[in-house]
Amino acid sequence: MERVSSVAEQVKVGVFFGSRSVEHEVSVITAQQAMAAMPADLYTPVPVYIAKSGAWYTGDQLLQLERYKDIDRLIAAATRVTMRPDPSSGGELMEVDARRGLLGGSARAVARFDVAMPLVHGSNGEDGTLQGLFELAALPYCGCDVASAAVSMDKRLSRTTLRGAGIPVLDDVMVSRRRWTDAVDAVCAELAQRPGFPMYVKPRRLGSSIGVARVESDTQLRDALEVAFGYDTSILAESAQDASIEINCSVLGWGDDLQVSVCEQPVSKGTLSYADKYLSGAKSKSGTKAPAGGMKSSQRIIPAPISESLTRRIQETAMSSFRAIGAAGVTRVDFLVSPERDSFVVNELNTLPGSLSFYLWEASGMGFDALLTRLIEMAMTRHLEQQATTSSIDTWLLTGRPG
Repeated sequence: MERVSSVAEQVKVGVFFGSRSVEHEVSVITAQQAMAAMPADLYTPVPVYIAKSGAWYTGDQLLQLERYKDIDRLIAAATRVTMRPDPSSGGELMEVDARRGLLGGSARAVARFDVAMPLVHGSNGEDGTLQGLFELAALPYCGCDVASAAVSMDKRLSRTTLRGAGIPVLDDVMVSRRRWTDAVDAVCAELAQRPGFPMYVKPRRLGSSIGVARVESDTQLRDALEVAFGYDTSILAESAQDASIEINCSVLGWGDDLQVSVCEQPVSKGTLSYADKYLSGAKSKSGTKAPAGGMKSSQRIIPAPISESLTRRIQETAMSSFRAIGAAGVTRVDFLVSPERDSFVVNELNTLPGSLSFYLWEASGMGFDALLTRLIEMAMTRHLEQQATTSSIDTWLLTGRPG
């Protein structure tokens, strides 16, 4: 791919993270890793931290992971900002006065960015909402567009899409919160029959194992449903695949220009909890201790110990899944594999994986800095192509004559 970012002036990359999401802290970790790994000769990261309240902040203080241990003090030291959702915004971040909102008629731009990198895991970010804002503002951004982000976030919708493309996926049963509230006993009885025990219960639109539970009895089922419905308005129940192993790989690219990483096998027993995935210690590039961000090397085998033929089939299916939902950027595709039957199903697609799955790309010969460069260049190339697409016509029907 032609290097779009090879210009005299550094490209300013607005890195958006945090937000009103139960995966807030995971997002902070991913963003800190990405900003630290950006090639300093090409890019300047502009941090945009979205607090749990939904307020936006920027400032150099947000580049220091240690300061997030005292979040109130960090927010007080940062500058609260907002952005106009129209093409005239130019990527400017406008200062907000906490007492009066925007600073009257003389709103001041305190920072700006050329390309956005949304790194919000889960709700209000990974689900297409931030992407929609960048579309309205006519700004280039990394990763999936609105439609593919929304499809991938919705486990039922993504499985329906993959199934329609002939890609093997798990069967599941979906239950709405309203039906659960109205008929608790009936729902439990139905799920006990199909999918039956043991099963997994999970929120329909969530990640990082939050709200996910393995269920082996009626009592556990009621408890698991109560928890899962606290996180979403509908849940999925699916049969446990106890004879299967988890195999994951990552896809990078856009359109027909795709590449796939080596495969990994997580080796922990059962479902990794949120803490298991993200709260282990690891050394950052600077040598400071930081959370591992979803890549506990002691709990995964890279490359996965499976045959070359099975590896190729999984990688090909990963790329087919990526294309089926119209994804762009970097995605991790998770499989459940039955080695004895030499078969597999796609469990889910994660279009904004923790740490951007950089460890899979490093094992494939691409460093984190090169991965970020590819994502940013791709965003700028896609934006140029989008700008060449007609989105308005030069007529005004309300006048009753051509414009």
